[in-house]
Amino acid sequence: MFSAVKNYFAEFAVLKNASKEFWLANGIQFFDGLAYFSMMNVITLYLTTNCGFNDVDSGAWVGIFTLYVTAFVFAVGSVCDTIGIKKSFLIGITLLLIARLSFGVAPMFLTGEILQYTVMGMILLMSLGTAFMSPVTSTAIRRFTSLKTRATGFNIYYLIMNVGAIFSGFAVTDGLRHSLGEVNGNLAIMIFGFVMSACCVVCASAMNENNYAEESERIVDDGKPKPRPLAIFMEVWKEPAFQKLVLFLLLTIGVRLVFTHQFLVMPKYYTRVLTSDFDLGLANSINPIIIVFGLILLIPIINRFNTFKLIVVGMSISAMSLLFMAMPVQWFLSIPGIHNLQDAYMFAIFAQILVFAFGELIFSPRFTEYIANVAPKEKVASYMSLSALPMFIAKPINGFVSGMLVARYSYDGIRAKIETGNVNYDQSPEFMWLIYFGLALLSPLAVLAMKNVLEGKKSSESENSNNVESAPVEEMA
Repeated sequence: MFSAVKNYFAEFAVLKNASKEFWLANGIQFFDGLAYFSMMNVITLYLTTNCGFNDVDSGAWVGIFTLYVTAFVFAVGSVCDTIGIKKSFLIGITLLLIARLSFGVAPMFLTGEILQYTVMGMILLMSLGTAFMSPVTSTAIRRFTSLKTRATGFNIYYLIMNVGAIFSGFAVTDGLRHSLGEVNGNLAIMIFGFVMSACCVVCASAMNENNYAEESERIVDDGKPKPRPLAIFMEVWKEPAFQKLVLFLLLTIGVRLVFTHQFLVMPKYYTRVLTSDFDLGLANSINPIIIVFGLILLIPIINRFNTFKLIVVGMSISAMSLLFMAMPVQWFLSIPGIHNLQDAYMFAIFAQILVFAFGELIFSPRFTEYIANVAPKEKVASYMSLSALPMFIAKPINGFVSGMLVARYSYDGIRAKIETGNVNYDQSPEFMWLIYFGLALLSPLAVLAMKNVLEGKKSSESENSNNVESAPVEEMA
C-alpha cells in the first residue's frame, strides 16, 4: 500500500511548476463544487419544505434544472471558444451569485405562488450559470497543463471535485441542518453557496487566460474574424469523431442515471424509510471518500487493462449495486447483527453506496480527459459541452420519473405502513429500485451489443490511452 501511495503521489511532482492559473481554475472547481454539491444534497427537500412544492413538482423542477443546464451547455461551449475562459467564468459565476442568494433569502420574505414562481425563475437562471462552469473549467485545465502534465492535471481536477463533495456532505449539509434545523439549515446552505461563488469571482479575476502551458496549442490571431458560436456548433456536429463519441456516451445513459439518484431520489428515500434527521451529508460523502482513496490505490492497476472491458465491468458493478436496494428489506433480517428494519435499511443503503463507488472507480476514468485530448485546440469547450448530450436526455427524464416514483413508492408515511406489514413488494420502495436497476443494467448490455461499432472509436482512443489516467465522467449537473 505504501508503495502504491508513493508511486501515485510521485505523479503529482510533475505539477510543481504548474502556473497559478492552473491552481486558480482548481480553486474555482473546489469552491463551486462545495456550493453545488451541498445544494444538490437538499434541493428536493428545500423545494418541498421551504417552498411548498409537492413531491412530483419538486422532482419535475429539479429535472427542468438539469434539462436547461445541459441545453445551455450546448451553446456555452461555443460561446467560451469565442469570448475566452475568463469572461466565461465571470458570466457564469455572476449568474450563480444571484440565483444562490435568491434561494437563500426569498423564502424569508415571500410565500405561496409568488415564492414558487420566484424560485422557478432562479432555477432557470442558475441552470445557465451552472452550464458555464463544467466546460469552461475543463478547457482551463487543458490550457494550463502541458502534454506531460495533463493526465496528472485531470487527476487533480477529479480529486478536488471529490474532496469538495466530501466536505459539502458531512461538514456543510449535515453541519448546517443539525445546528440550525431542517428549514433554516436549507436556507443557510443556499447562502453558503452564494459565499462560495464570491470566492470563485476572486479566483477568476486573478486569472491570465493567455498563459498557455503548451505553446503548440496557443491559438494564434491571424487577423481573420473568429467563427461565430453557431458556426462552431454546427462544425462540431458534422465531425465523425464527435458523432462516434456521442454514440458511445449515449449507451452509458442507463447506469449514469444512478448518479442523479443522489439528489433526486435519495434524500426523500433516506428520510422516509429511516428518519427525518438522517445524516444526508454523511451518506453522500461516502462515495467521494472511496473515490479519493480508490484513485490512490487502484489507478496503477486499472491502467493495465483494456478500456472497453473496464467500462463494461465497471458499469455492470455499478448497476448491480442497486440490487441491494431492490431486495425485499425483510431478507436482510436473517443476516447476523441485523435485528430490525432500521438495521436492514442501513445495511442495504451503505452496501449500495460501497459497491456503486467501486464500479465508478473502474468505469469513470479517462472520459473527460479523452474528450479534451481528441478535440481540436480551437474547439475544446465545444467538444466538452456537446459531449453532455447523453445526460441532456437522461437527467430530465429521471427528474420527472423520480418525482412520480417517489410519490408512489416512497411517500411520506411509508415507513409506518412497512412496519405494520401492509405494503406488498410491488408497492414498496424496493420495487422502485428494481425499476431503476433494470434501467441501469441496459448500459453494459447496450455497450456489449454495440461492441463492433464502437471498436473503431476504441482503436482511436488507444492512441491516447498511455497519457490518460483518470478524469471525472460526470459533469456537475
